[in-house]
Amino acid sequence: MTEQAETPISPQESETHLRLRVEDYEGRRALMADGVILSVAVGEKDPPFGYWAAMLPEGSPQSALLLGLGAGTLAQLLTRRFPDIRIVGVDIDPQIVEFARRHFDMVLPNLQIVVGDAFAYTADCRQRFDYVAVDLFCGHAFQRGALARPFLRALKTIAGPTGEIVVNLFRDRRSDVYVNRLARILHVHRVERLSRNVIARCRAER
Repeated sequence: MTEQAETPISPQESETHLRLRVEDYEGRRALMADGVILSVAVGEKDPPFGYWAAMLPEGSPQSALLLGLGAGTLAQLLTRRFPDIRIVGVDIDPQIVEFARRHFDMVLPNLQIVVGDAFAYTADCRQRFDYVAVDLFCGHAFQRGALARPFLRALKTIAGPTGEIVVNLFRDRRSDVYVNRLARILHVHRVERLSRNVIARCRAER
């Protein structure tokens, strides 16, 4: 799949005006936005790391939908592990996408970038994906729309009966409540609690 130009799906532009910069994080280049790490550069020989490693699929997907692309850390790790995987990455902030292109080499031949709202994209999506990653934050704030029933039902349709849905949450006093809300619609078959994150692995059906 050849790289496609980013596809706008919504007229909504970023209103955050985030202060983006590149900093060193444990020896790696990191994209920082108002003091929050959004993505980390992936070297050719770097082992998977951080919560991104915990989000990698358990199987061997041929297609992936990344909701909350950032600077493409997960896209890079997926491509390195599965060179033929087809990826669609959705991010609402064109500022972040452009910054990632310039500073994080986010130009992958198998990656289609969609600049737009993840909730609008999933509501209108008619494609199936073997793997769906949900990493929807605005700074420190988790986008609670990611726990809404219409969104989760859309993910069930997109992933189909055999697809995997992986959701990244902050680890705090609300994380167990959030996992329980996921479980109302999805089958949560594993929860991994990291130092700062909780990764919920889900499927549409048991």
